Parts: sequence; structure tokens; C-alpha cells
Amino acid sequence: MKSASRWLVAALAVACAWPMGVVAQVVREDGAKSIAGVLYTIGPRAGAASEWTFMSAGGEILFASLDADIYRVMAHGEDHTTTVTAAADAGGGCSGEEGGPGLFKLKVLDAYGQVLCEASRPAPPPGWQRDPRMACVLPAMKSQVTYKILVELANPKGEMVQPAYPFLLNISLRKIAKSGTNIQSAIAASSAGGF
Repeated sequence: MKSASRWLVAALAVACAWPMGVVAQVVREDGAKSIAGVLYTIGPRAGAASEWTFMSAGGEILFASLDADIYRVMAHGEDHTTTVTAAADAGGGCSGEEGGPGLFKLKVLDAYGQVLCEASRPAPPPGWQRDPRMACVLPAMKSQVTYKILVELANPKGEMVQPAYPFLLNISLRKIAKSGTNIQSAIAASSAGGF
């Protein structure tokens, strides 16, 4: 019976993803770096964001994406697999249906602590993709300043289904290419960003 229910869950997942393709993870660009982290719902770090700082003089774009909801997590001591999107999926399932805001948010703060960019679950299509993706343009400055990128739970005080949510943050900082130049020069300029 357990195998039949696992097969049914897998079939539903494929059926929901089929119009958009069955590949669940976006292929990362060359040069993107990844950071593994965990957000907690219980204990001393419950509800706290994970954050990192970086320097930039601007004239760059920070591309950031999260891989978290797409992963499956084994529940300890139980003979079944649960998904980390169970709380967000309470209202629906397939593409185009309401399914909640997703579990995670990305933010970039400027040198003054103001939110420069923010991203949560992208609007459909594709409906199956629940992890946030961001392209944050950093304004040109006279010198380098410190920025901060944060990964947060979208609703840390809401009903969460597990004590910890692992994630993989993928980041790439690219210089903005000058329009009208030779394409090879533009590619070289955009490849010369930080990290």
C-alpha cells in the first residue's frame, strides 16, 4: 500500500510539471557560486534569516536563486518521504492553481540597511517552481560599499511542518556590459564580476 501511495504522489508530481517540462532544477550558469544553509523553526535560531555580506562599487547585477522547495527531505524515524513545500501546498497543486506564497524569500540590503531588492515565489508560469529567483541591479557608486543578502522564511510565525529547512543559495555578480560594443568584449566585461 505504501508503494502504491508513493507511486501516486510521483505520478501527480509529473502530471503537474508536464506542461512546463519535467526537469525540476534550473541548470546553473558557469561561474555561479553556491552556499548551503539552514533556516530553523524551533530553537534559539528560530525565525532568524541567514545572511552574508559582499562588496561592490555598483554597475553590476547580483543574480541570486534558491534551491530549497524542490528538494525532498527524509523524515527521521518514519518510512515515508515528505516535501519541504507541504505548508505552501495546502491550497492547491498544479500549475496555475493557488498554492500559497512559497516558503522562502530573498532580500538584498544596501549600505544603509534599506531593502534594495526582494524576491519570493515567482508568479506562474511555471507554477511548479516555488523557489525565489532575483536579478538585483546595484547602482553605480563612487567607491565600494557593503551589501547584504538575506535568505528568510516567508512566514516564520505560521504553521511550519518541520524544524529545519535546508537550502542552496546560488549567486553570481556580473558587470553590466556597455551596449553597442563588440559582443566578445561585452561577454568578457560581464564575466569579470566579483565572487
